[in-house]
Amino acid sequence: MEKISAGASFLDTLLHGGYDSDIITTLFGPSGIGKTNLCLLAAVKIAESGKKVLFIDTEGGIAVERIKQISNDYETVLRRILFFNPATFEEQNDVFEKLKGMVSDQIGLIVADSISMLYRLELGKSEEVYEVNSALGRQIAYLVEIARRKKIPILITNQVYADFDHRDEVKMVGGDLLKYGSKCLLELKRTEEGREIILRKHRSLPEGKKVKFRIVQKGVEEVL
Repeated sequence: MEKISAGASFLDTLLHGGYDSDIITTLFGPSGIGKTNLCLLAAVKIAESGKKVLFIDTEGGIAVERIKQISNDYETVLRRILFFNPATFEEQNDVFEKLKGMVSDQIGLIVADSISMLYRLELGKSEEVYEVNSALGRQIAYLVEIARRKKIPILITNQVYADFDHRDEVKMVGGDLLKYGSKCLLELKRTEEGREIILRKHRSLPEGKKVKFRIVQKGVEEVL
């Protein structure tokens, strides 16, 4: 199974070589936990290898300064990352409609950070819940098809909300749509010691594996 580096050796070790190249991997957790940092690390690694990255940023949170910190040649890296910045769920839908036509052998990674924020906002103001859910379902289906047919790894981030039946747990926004579309689920959470990544789902690795980490200037590092 071909894999790509996550951009952090400890995460590559957790995943036995990195992210699988023919599936969707979802990073989920609370705001500010480090999901975007992990996406950028993988994107920079791919760009430094010579391939291009399609990066859908719905939160307007991509800082060029951060890319400068974690890359060895940020100018070259930035030329190889194509950013999309949809401001509404309709615009996000348009981006996904265009994705198929943009996929080529030059693309080494597709990132959607976050796939659920604009969806969540749209649900809050729309009476057409079925239509909004159907649109999100089509977006996930596009990504699944691209990953399977083109062997391009897909990395998405997702928001969470509290599970009132289990106070110590969270649920992903989008529920089963995103859970079943992703073959690898990585939960990021805060603990008393800091931050940790927990492998919640994988097609070939045992669930429950975890690693503690912290965010540093050059990326992320394991906390032993």
